[in-house]
Order: sequence, then C-alpha cells, then structure tokens
Amino acid sequence: MIKFTQVNSKSWKMENNGKEFQLDLVTSSITNKFFIITDYIERLSNHHGEDFDKWFIDLFENYKNNKENRYQLLDNNTDKIKSFVNTYLDDMNFDYDRFVDESKATKSTIMFYAEDIRMIINLSCYLKIYVLFSNTEDMSLPSFLHMRIYNKLAKEILGSDVIFKIFNIIKTKTFRYNLTDKAMWNYIKVVECKTIESHVIEIFNFITNSILVLCKEDNNPIAYFVGVVDESVKWFLRSVYKGSMIYEDSVATEDIHTLSTDNLNTYVYNDTLGRLKGIAYSKIYNMLEEETSLKFSSRDGEDEEIVQFQNRVLDIEHISPLCECLVFPILSKITNIPYNHFKTLSAEHSAVLSVYTNILLNLVFKNNYKNLFFLLDYYPSVIPSLTTTYTIKNVHRYLHIHQKFKNFHGFVEKIIPYNIISHYIGRITRVGFYHIIDGTKLIGIPLSKTENDAIDFFNKFFAGQFEEEFSKMKRIMEMDF
Repeated sequence: MIKFTQVNSKSWKMENNGKEFQLDLVTSSITNKFFIITDYIERLSNHHGEDFDKWFIDLFENYKNNKENRYQLLDNNTDKIKSFVNTYLDDMNFDYDRFVDESKATKSTIMFYAEDIRMIINLSCYLKIYVLFSNTEDMSLPSFLHMRIYNKLAKEILGSDVIFKIFNIIKTKTFRYNLTDKAMWNYIKVVECKTIESHVIEIFNFITNSILVLCKEDNNPIAYFVGVVDESVKWFLRSVYKGSMIYEDSVATEDIHTLSTDNLNTYVYNDTLGRLKGIAYSKIYNMLEEETSLKFSSRDGEDEEIVQFQNRVLDIEHISPLCECLVFPILSKITNIPYNHFKTLSAEHSAVLSVYTNILLNLVFKNNYKNLFFLLDYYPSVIPSLTTTYTIKNVHRYLHIHQKFKNFHGFVEKIIPYNIISHYIGRITRVGFYHIIDGTKLIGIPLSKTENDAIDFFNKFFAGQFEEEFSKMKRIMEMDF
C-alpha cells in the first residue's frame, strides 16, 4: 500500500514496498490542504491494491527521472488515471441525488443535477492524482503543457454546460454583494483599478485551478464553491477598508446578467498582453546581460545598462508607425486578440512588444525582410505624421509581386494595397528613430531596400501567404508562455 507521511508544512514522504520519494511542494492553496490529496491516494491504493500501486509508483519514478518525456508520460496515462478513479467511485456508489432538490427550483435557479455533480467529483479526483506532479517542485510542466493535460482530464466536463453553471454561481454570488455594497465596489474600481467583473474571473480561475482538486468525494462541491466565493469577497472588501464588515449569509441563485462577453474578453486580452509584456522584458534583459558581460568585468556595469534601459523605455512617448502597420497585425494574428485592442497600449508596452516581435520574426524568417524588420528595435523621437504624400518608387517591382499573387484579402485589387504600402513607408521615412535597447540614434534608413522588403512582405501578407510562418511564431510564443 502507498503511504504518505508529512515531514513539514511543505514536504511529504511517499513510501511503497521499500521505495521512498520526497515531495517538496510549491507554495499554493493546495499545499496548505495536501492531506486531502494524500488521504485520497491512500484510499485508492487500499481499494485497488497492487495494480494501482505498481502503475502509480512506476509512473512517478519514470516521470521524476525523465525530464524530456514528462509530458508524453502523463499524456499516455490520462486514460489510466480516469480508469482507476472511475472504478473506485463506481464501487463506492456515492449518492449525489441527495444534493439535488428540484422542488425548490425556479426559472432563475442555477440547477446542478446529480450527473453534473458526478462530473465535478470525477474531475476533482483525476486532478488529485495529477497534482502530485504539478504541485511538486521541479516536476511541474510548462504552463501550456499543463493546460493540455488539464484539458484532457477535463474533457467530459468541458463538453457540457457544467463549467458555465459554476461560472454563473460565482458571478451571481459576487454580484449579490454588489447590490448591498455598491459604494464599496465603486470605490475599489476608482482606487484599486479593479472591477467586479475582473474579480469574478479571478475567483473562477482560483476555483478551477486550486479549489476544485480539494473537493471531497462524498461532499457537495457546489456548497464548497459558494463558501469560497463568499470568503473571497469578504476578505477582499475587508482588505480594502481595513475594517470589520458583516455580510448577508444567504445564497442567491438568481441569474444576474451584468458580466458582458466584452468585459470577459477584455480581461482575457489584457491578461495575455500583460504576460506577453513580461516575456518581452525577460528576453530583453537576457540580451542586455549577454551584451554587457562582454563589455564589463563587474556586475555594476551590467546593472547600470539595465537601469538605463528601464529609464529609456519608460520615457518613450510615441508609438512607432511600425507597431501600427507590422507589430500589431502580426501579434493580432498569432494571439487572436483584435487589432483595435492593441491600439489601447502605451508607448512603453508597444516598444517592448515590438522588440519581442522582431525576435520571433528573425527566428522564423531568418534573414528575409531584414531591412524592414530591423526597424522594430527602434522607437520614434517625435510624434509620427498621420498622413504622407510618399508613393512607391519601385512601381515595377510592386506590379511584378502583385501580379504573382493577385490577392488582396481575396480580391484582385492593385490600387488599395499600393496606397496602403505607400502610406506605411512614407510614415516610416519621416521619423527620427532611436534604438530601444541601447538608445543610439538611427542614421539614415536604407529607403530602397526597406521599400522592396515592404512591397514583398505586405503583398504576401495581404494574400495570406504567411500562414505557416505565423503558425511557427505562435508555437514559439506558446513555448515562451
């Protein structure tokens, strides 16, 4: 039988047939109640016996010792995880009907049926096995691979309306507080720059990532979720006002249609762009450290370069026209964030995303279009002009490239792309540029080469010729996440 022993608050010991494994846990809400996980694994071990023990210990040992194949090991064993859990729950024959009282349901009730609760408990138990890997130091997968395993385990529930019911419960309970504490939420929106909609999303993420796994097989998970929502709102409001508040304790189940799809999408877009900004800064800092280590023998020189970069990028006032015509359309393509949302970004945010986009482009396109792409590492010293009288000089090249593809977003059109590319190049040539990373001024733009690259790139871009390249950029970006 598999046996767990707690060593300290963040460390456990797992034993089976003379084999012993140390589990050093990460700091999380799951770690605080890890005994729920260990108790469940021990029950599974006691129920299934040697079959489960041998499978799980072999999987854990192989996973721990083979860093390169960890995702594949888990991916190949998700069906086995489900099989052991489903068999155990079927044998236990828990009565989930006792948590359902349809006689009290109204038209506005968010109703969870026995089958809905069964799916929640099933997923919770799948995750109890998976969390031994994901919540242990040096064993967790990168976030994008973690989500693939999570989604595979959650396939049944994701194909139903249960997730939407959970979200609606969180939304309803949170907005119930808004009815009685509206002044507080207005104050928080102004002072903390946090809306009630964003709080709903945070709690939903917290429940699905950290609370769902802690549900007990014979308890009502919905009551548990409601309690978490209540406590989160009380704690948040108390933390803002530093006072003691008393709140109504009743559970409201009326559906409140206040959280719009636009608000939800905006939160997701902002979260993605915020994480992308952090990745861009990390890449730039790595570049700075590599470059300055060649120039300075001491750490002080490197730190000074980084501080100068930080001051420079924070002082950027104007967004490069390259962002509007190149960076934003490409990032919109590979992130599925609408182009108009990028136009709300600050000059600083746009500049670091421009550098990051150039890194992705160079990895995929190699030396192609280098006379156009290198400008992505620069920012304008003055506000770029909105209009230009510039026209393409190499008309012969433009007509040759256009004739080759004859496609402007599905239309055979010469004049519109000609005017657009002329506008792009004209705006670029009338700007004084400074390097984002080292601050050096750009002395002259190789206009004819830049024009040729722009003609080639944008004609192919408008014709949809870069789908393969953008897919590669997207995969690289996901790896960075």
